[in-house]
Amino acid sequence: MRSSVAFFLPITFMMLMPCENMSQNIKTNNISWSVATRLPLLAGMQKQLGVAGPFTGVSNGVLLIAGGSNFADGAKPWQGGTKIHEDDIYVLEKDAAERFAWINPKTKHLKRKVAYGASTTIAGGVICAGGETEKANSSKDVFMMRWDAGKNDVVFKQLPSLPIPVANACITSIGNTVYLAGGESNGKPSDKFFMLNLDHTKAEWLSLPPVPIAMSHSVAVTQSNGKHTCIYIIGGRSSTPSGISTLHHTTFCYDPKYKKWSNLNNVGDGVNTTTISAATAVANGDHEIILIGGDKGDLFHKIETWNAIIASSKNDVEKKQANKEKLALLNNHPGFSKDVYLYNTLTNTWKKIGELPFYGQVTTTAVLWDHEIFIPGGEIKPGTRTPNISMGKLDK
Repeated sequence: MRSSVAFFLPITFMMLMPCENMSQNIKTNNISWSVATRLPLLAGMQKQLGVAGPFTGVSNGVLLIAGGSNFADGAKPWQGGTKIHEDDIYVLEKDAAERFAWINPKTKHLKRKVAYGASTTIAGGVICAGGETEKANSSKDVFMMRWDAGKNDVVFKQLPSLPIPVANACITSIGNTVYLAGGESNGKPSDKFFMLNLDHTKAEWLSLPPVPIAMSHSVAVTQSNGKHTCIYIIGGRSSTPSGISTLHHTTFCYDPKYKKWSNLNNVGDGVNTTTISAATAVANGDHEIILIGGDKGDLFHKIETWNAIIASSKNDVEKKQANKEKLALLNNHPGFSKDVYLYNTLTNTWKKIGELPFYGQVTTTAVLWDHEIFIPGGEIKPGTRTPNISMGKLDK
C-alpha cells in the first residue's frame, strides 16, 4: 500500500563547472540542482519541519531516511524550543521517468529515537552506527536496514556494537568492510578509527591507527588514489574545554593496504583554504570527490565566543549585552555554505566548482542514487531544519 503523494516537476538550476571526463561517462562540467521532493506529512503531524542528523542510504532501489531531530513546534533552542529525537522511517521510490513517490512501509519506526548517527550504503543495505538519543549523548548501537519490496517493509539486522559510544562520527565502506572515524564520545572529540568486515562469519569491530586529529562532524568518502581504494576524511571540528571549538580544513587519507594516514592539501578553492564541518560529500568517477555545503565556522565561532562570555561573566550588564549580540547573530544567520568543491585524488588538488541555488544542508548524509546526488533534510540555519530532498544530476 503506497501513500498518496504529489509528483514534483522540479525547477532545475544549472551550475557550470570545468569540463572533465569521468569514468562511467559521468562528467562534472555541470550539475543540475533541484528539490526532487519533500518529506511527507506523517500521522499526527500538522506541518513537516524536516529533520537533522538522520540515517540515510539506498537499498534495493529506494532511498531510506530514518530518525533525526528537530525542535518542538519549530521553536529555536534560544526561543525555548525543546529538542526532540525522532524514530520515523521514510521510504522514497522513483520510476523510470524520475517521478518520486513515498511508500508507506509496514514498519514505520526505528526501535528507538536517535539522531546524529553515521550511515553508509553497502550492497546488503544501509549501515547505521552510533548517534545521540533522548537519554545519552552517544551510542554504541549498530544495525543494518534493508528494503524488502516483497514484504513492503524495512528489514533490520542487529550488528556488533561499537567499542565506544559515538555521535557525529563519519563512516564509509569498501565493499562489505565498514570504516568509522572520529565523532564525539561521551561529549569529547574522538580520534578512534574502527573497521568492521561483514564478510567474516564472526565479524567484530577492529581498532585501526587513530585519525591524526580527534574531531567530529567530518565527512568520510571512499575513492581511489590512482592505485587502490582509500578512505578520505575531510574537515570537521573539535570541541575544547574553553567552549570555543577548533575548526579544521584538513584532508586526511587512510590507505588500507599500508595501514597508514597521510595529510593531503587543505580544503579550498585553489588559492584560499577554508575550514569546513558537517558538510556532505560523494565520490565521483574514479578519482574525484564532490564536497557540498557545510559550516565554514565564522559565525559558529562568534556564537561560541558569546556563549563563553555569557557563561563566565559575573557582570549582568556584560552578560545581557553578550546575549543580545548572540541572538542577533542567530536570528540573522545567512544560512550554511552553498559552496561546492571538487577534490582530485590523483593531483591532490582542491577547487571550487560552483554554488548551490539554495541553502546548504548540514548534519545529513549525501548519497548517490543511480549516479545522482541526493541530500535528504538536514539543517539550513542554526535550529532550522528542512524537509527538502535535494537532487544534483550529473551530466552523462
